[in-house]
Amino acid sequence: MKLIVPMAGRTEKLGPHTNTTPKPLIHVAGKPLLAHLLDRVADVKISEVIFIVDEDNNELKEYIAKNYKFKAKYLQQKERKGVAHAVYGAKKYVHNEEMLILLADTLIETNLGVIKKAKADGVIWTKRVEDPSKYGVVFMYDGMITQLIEKPETPISDKAIVGLYYVRDSEKLFSSIEFLMKNKIMTKGEYQITDAFQLMINRGARIISSDVNVWQDCGSIENLLETNRYLLSKMKFAYKNMNDCVIIKPVCIAKGAMVKNSIIGPNVSIGRNAHVEGSVISESIINEDAFVEHAVLKESTIGKRARVHGSQKKLNMGESSEFFST
Repeated sequence: MKLIVPMAGRTEKLGPHTNTTPKPLIHVAGKPLLAHLLDRVADVKISEVIFIVDEDNNELKEYIAKNYKFKAKYLQQKERKGVAHAVYGAKKYVHNEEMLILLADTLIETNLGVIKKAKADGVIWTKRVEDPSKYGVVFMYDGMITQLIEKPETPISDKAIVGLYYVRDSEKLFSSIEFLMKNKIMTKGEYQITDAFQLMINRGARIISSDVNVWQDCGSIENLLETNRYLLSKMKFAYKNMNDCVIIKPVCIAKGAMVKNSIIGPNVSIGRNAHVEGSVISESIINEDAFVEHAVLKESTIGKRARVHGSQKKLNMGESSEFFST
């Protein structure tokens, strides 16, 4: 089975962090969001992971090579024409195989055992939501998906599509995407993966849905911090050489980080080689190589190599930025 991970494109809602870092590589609870996602599909036998990116990214390649043993390929989506367009770029590397598609901008927890048990051509994972008008949803009949609707104005279904898809015969999906592109069938200016699945269904494919246990949207700073809280609550950490610090669990302090004379927590993630001294930090993410001194921070995100001195604020600072308060 091939795993396709579309991760091209950036979002303004996570700025300024995504000005320099692809969204899936933003750190949360000690490592990139992408790593948390890959860890959650580790039980599935994957022959190769194909990452769809919008530019050559050495940071991504180095991280994957250092932390994972699977075979990886990196393909560029030079034009941002939607998820279906991105997935189609992998066609020549997927030879009528099973295919799992994972959108790398949300955290999902689910039992993937349904793949082996499902007597269907594909699976679309969903989560019941209170307000379906914000999401793409699936409409079910007799146990099968009959229709995929993007942001319905009337609540015909509360099963929101979360960004995880399985196809037993990849050629059926690629054929549908090719039809969309040849006929320039676009939704909101893009070739949508949901439109491709709808065409598969129209052609007779049997697609079922499977509910996820957890779906954490990471599309904004607030949601990113909420995901950080959730992940930290599920993890266990040991704290050594804290140099007169008070730790209010849960807190993740990466290897190489230096924390002195500070009160840290709850729900704080401090990246590798960060330096925190004389500070009070809660509900925040401090990224790699950041420097925080004599600051009181809450609900803040401090980018890589950023420097903060003397702040008593809620900050959202990008990579290599500086904030000094006298």
